Amino acid sequence: MRHSRMVLLRKAVLGLVLIALAAGISLFIKENLDVKSPEDALPDITVAVNGLPIAPEMVLRAGYEWNFWTTTEKNTPVYSSEDIVRMVYPVDMPPRSTVDLSFSIKAETLKISRADDAGFQYFIEMVDTGGQVIAPAQAGQYLYKIEAGFGWRGSVIYYLMVNIKEAA
Repeated sequence: MRHSRMVLLRKAVLGLVLIALAAGISLFIKENLDVKSPEDALPDITVAVNGLPIAPEMVLRAGYEWNFWTTTEKNTPVYSSEDIVRMVYPVDMPPRSTVDLSFSIKAETLKISRADDAGFQYFIEMVDTGGQVIAPAQAGQYLYKIEAGFGWRGSVIYYLMVNIKEAA
């Protein structure tokens, strides 16, 4: 009886060790694949205007710093406001639309700034938005800078341009 308990205990411990080893190998393989294609490892952003999602191409991912277990990938090009305006597509929306931001990985920090001057040079940080922004009431184009932090994994910067149409 005592012998069978020891055998059962050994099998259970061996099973747990093998499961942990398989999980470690899987993580190692995934990490190596992610390092080879870091852009695929970054979190996706979803933007919805008044509850309707917009096309992912309307949001520009402008830079990132992303940490893997073995390395850090940095893609932090310095863009001028003119470069950003050329690379981002404006999203048409009515005044005072609700813009919801969500990520495929929970963001630990989220800083949203808006530029509405003629050259989009000066960004003003918005007060704790919680991932939801109310678009301006005045017609015009506005450029949003979205800085999302994901703890030790890293951070990503996005840009979104909105085009507020005159109220009919």
